[in-house]
Amino acid sequence: MGSISVRIDNIEVSSLDRVGISVVMTTYNGSLYLRPQIDSIISQLNTEDELVISDDRSSDKTLEILKEYASDQVRIIQTPGNLGPIRNFEYALAQARGSVIVLSDQDDVWLEGRLTRVRDHFLRNTMPYGLLVLDSDIVDGDLKPTLGSLFELLSVGPGLIKNVFRNTYVGCHMSFRRQLLDVAMPFPRAIPMHDVWLGLVSESLGPVTFEPGATMLFRRSGENYTQSRYSTIQRLTWRIGLMTSLVQLRLSARFRERSDHATTGKAT
Repeated sequence: MGSISVRIDNIEVSSLDRVGISVVMTTYNGSLYLRPQIDSIISQLNTEDELVISDDRSSDKTLEILKEYASDQVRIIQTPGNLGPIRNFEYALAQARGSVIVLSDQDDVWLEGRLTRVRDHFLRNTMPYGLLVLDSDIVDGDLKPTLGSLFELLSVGPGLIKNVFRNTYVGCHMSFRRQLLDVAMPFPRAIPMHDVWLGLVSESLGPVTFEPGATMLFRRSGENYTQSRYSTIQRLTWRIGLMTSLVQLRLSARFRERSDHATTGKAT
């Protein structure tokens, strides 16, 4: 498949002013658990927030369910073709209009107060490239507790080498200011997943906040549970791709410019 041109700089500032938080979700054949997740998000949106959902050409009833929720505040889009998870998130992020972006999976359930914690954090922390990672409780398909805290299970924390070799940036736990996308997008072709890339780019620009205390139920079961099924060669290829992409980014003009702003600037 050919590359897709994605622009994030074509949104007028006046549009950003009208929207506080963009929750960005991607979907693909997720009809089984979709409604509880959307309901748990919508109940926490303020009037200036939005939920952007990008469907990757699902073949089940996902799109039918999504259309039930479509409104001015809940924007449903479709990819131009089946892109896969990384490019679907890239496509969805390009449509987000909020000054703060919160990533979401299609099958979890948010606990009450999750967006309040996000909002409070970014009101207190005004650096433009800050990343917030919130904890979750891991559950099965029926929302029964299984493995406890994600933070404890993965021993999450910052560190470029640490996360290149064993990623602890899990996308649906992450929130950030949209300025991060100016540096991190377009996503390099060599990365294994969007979340580890966003985490490592953010680390390269400044501190990352890992805040304990579960804010959602992180559903890990059957179809959505990622097993350790990749070969050693594949894992090595991804690690080399990540490190190469980071080096290329750090040598780029856009990184040097944004890095200077990160140490002194505030979010606008």
